[in-house]
Amino acid sequence: MNTTTTPTTPQRLEQALETFVEDLEGLEGAVQRFEEALLELEEGALEEGAPVHQNGQSSRLLSPSEVCQELEADSASVYRKLRSGEIPSLKLGNALKVRREDLEEYMKGRCQKHLR
Repeated sequence: MNTTTTPTTPQRLEQALETFVEDLEGLEGAVQRFEEALLELEEGALEEGAPVHQNGQSSRLLSPSEVCQELEADSASVYRKLRSGEIPSLKLGNALKVRREDLEEYMKGRCQKHLR
C-alpha cells in the first residue's frame, strides 16, 4: 500500500502560483529598491551638479514641474504632452521624469516650427 499521495493538478497549480507570487513580490521589492537608488542618484546629481557626458550633454532628469518652468507652461498642458509622448518621459516608480536632452530636443523642434 502506497502511503504517499501525489498532489492533484489543482494543488500543483496552486503551489506553483504561490511560488510565482512570492517570486514576483521579491522582484517588485528589487525594482522599488532600484528606483529608490536611481532617485537618490538623481538627487545627488542635483546637489553636486549633473554629470556631463562626453558629448557635453547633462544627464539630469527633470520633474514635470521643472519642465513647466522651462517651457513657461501650465502643468495641464505639460502633462498632456507627456502622456501623449510629444515630450518623451520616463517613469521611475511613481515619479515621472524627463531627460534634459529630450526636453531640449523638443524645444528645438518647437522653435523650428515657429520659424517656418
